[in-house]
Amino acid sequence: MTKKIFTVAITLILSAAMQANAQTPYSIYGLGTLDDNTLGVNSGMGGVGYAIDNNKQINPKNPASYAAMDSLTFLFDIGMNVDVNWMKEGKLKETKTTANFDYAVLQFPMGKRFAASLGVMPYSNVAYDYSSYINMGAFSRTGTGGITQVYFGAAAKIWKELYFGVNAAFMFGNITHSTTILPSSSYNVMAMVDMVEFHVTDYKIELGLRYTQPINEKNSLTFGFVYTPGKKMLGKRYTNTYSLNSSDNTTTMSYSDTISLKNNYDMSSSYGVGVGYKWNNRLILGADVTYQPWSKASFLPLWERQGAVTDTKGNLHDRLRISFGGEYRHDQYARQYMRRIRYRLGAYYDDSYLKIGDSNLREIGATIGLGFPLLQDRSIVNLSAQYFHRKLSTGSAVTENGLIISIGISFNEMWFFKSKLQ
Repeated sequence: MTKKIFTVAITLILSAAMQANAQTPYSIYGLGTLDDNTLGVNSGMGGVGYAIDNNKQINPKNPASYAAMDSLTFLFDIGMNVDVNWMKEGKLKETKTTANFDYAVLQFPMGKRFAASLGVMPYSNVAYDYSSYINMGAFSRTGTGGITQVYFGAAAKIWKELYFGVNAAFMFGNITHSTTILPSSSYNVMAMVDMVEFHVTDYKIELGLRYTQPINEKNSLTFGFVYTPGKKMLGKRYTNTYSLNSSDNTTTMSYSDTISLKNNYDMSSSYGVGVGYKWNNRLILGADVTYQPWSKASFLPLWERQGAVTDTKGNLHDRLRISFGGEYRHDQYARQYMRRIRYRLGAYYDDSYLKIGDSNLREIGATIGLGFPLLQDRSIVNLSAQYFHRKLSTGSAVTENGLIISIGISFNEMWFFKSKLQ
């Protein structure tokens, strides 16, 4: 049954990659809004995951965590999001609401010391739509698409409580930006449409380490480290400009250009460090720091032609994300259902990689979450709410306040357990 659910989930996630994403005008910059391999459990804890010691939940944020699972257990997790974004610029206000299937991942053992994981998750999302009036008519910009990653990860227990893991992801997707100028009838000027399309076919490697140091029978500390090497992007960028003649409804291509992403765009390296504390299988606390030096990555500005800019570095900002969170459950064996529910809290600060003029985008947020056990605590329904505030570091522009509701179901099945009872 779970195999069928996973197959359906993969189809839904891949189709959702072509559908509406969370709307934000700032996704016009860079590759859009980046995702951080965050599943339903992590969402309620501020997004922490580099050093979380929980062998009943899949944790792609650190691939080393796979090998810490029970060697008889098969795990499967699927999730979706509902995003509500309240945007304000001066006296102008707008609300956007979207819903998407978010991820589908599974994890399985490969012996007592090895385990693997497979799944589909977003890497980046682009979704914006805004317009304004100019002297000669109307001006509008829209953006859609994103990059999806299909990953396979493997991990091993290499010594006592020391684990090492690798995620290898195939990345694909299309991002389309279009600008339309519609002149008023008083101007003898044709309408113009300028389109820039990114077709990405790429890969990514993530390396993870995790070590747990027991303090006593009930307490332990866990340390995690995740590294993603930077690399040149693979794919194509297509730029086409069209002139529209309203009198006879004809379209003329006035400019066309195709360039390789490899020569003009880089993906930044990423460094993640985390520490976690666990008490008596009841309390889990964690803190993560992520640093990505995007300012060193080449990134040709969206509307620039190849060769028009001599130095394509410095167009993005170094990213720093600090997050912390925790989970508490009174007693996993309690008869009272409320005592077996997992309660989660978290918060984060994200100094974004997006650079707008001399400013960069900053975001702060708080999260709450609940984990509802099912089927003798083998499976869990994860529900979380994330509130965020997003604005530029300097100057006045669009300010965003948003709410993200995440719903995930984690299945835990004893696929590799053979009963001795006949």
